[in-house]
Amino acid sequence: AELFAREGADLVLAARRLEKLKEVEAYALSQGVRAISVATDVSRPEDCRNLVAAAVEAFGRIDVLVNNAGIDDKNMSITNCDQAMWDKVISTDQDSVYYMMKETLPHMEKAGRGSIVNISSIGATRSNAGISYTAAKMAVIGMTKNVAIQFAGTGIRCNAVCPGPTETAIFDPANTAS
Repeated sequence: AELFAREGADLVLAARRLEKLKEVEAYALSQGVRAISVATDVSRPEDCRNLVAAAVEAFGRIDVLVNNAGIDDKNMSITNCDQAMWDKVISTDQDSVYYMMKETLPHMEKAGRGSIVNISSIGATRSNAGISYTAAKMAVIGMTKNVAIQFAGTGIRCNAVCPGPTETAIFDPANTAS
């Protein structure tokens, strides 16, 4: 988000905790761009719908969508991953990408252009993470390919990025399965 702001993009920032967003919003405003923050749980379709509506209301269109929400499953094997963990990871890491693209694409279609960047993971391509994380991030790659094919030639692009280990809270030792 900070790079987008430095490059002159207006921003709609979304996360569950509004206080963290306000810091990034303040930075964006200091760069001379417009920015709004919307408390959003992207694992909930109604929150995604409200987020897209707020973006369109504030700026009239959506040029770029970055789906970057993600949680880890503590590298749980299939035999240790319970239903609650499975559901939480799948809804956050996979379903949110579906919900956000579903709500955003009609606006991009209307404009005849747009770019979607979905953040997957090297854990998907190597299958070396926990079962639910691997499944969700593999699904992100599949959805990305599907949408890219569906919208080929329309001015709407859809790509996935698969970063390796990144210093975030996910790599805190407390997030390792026991």
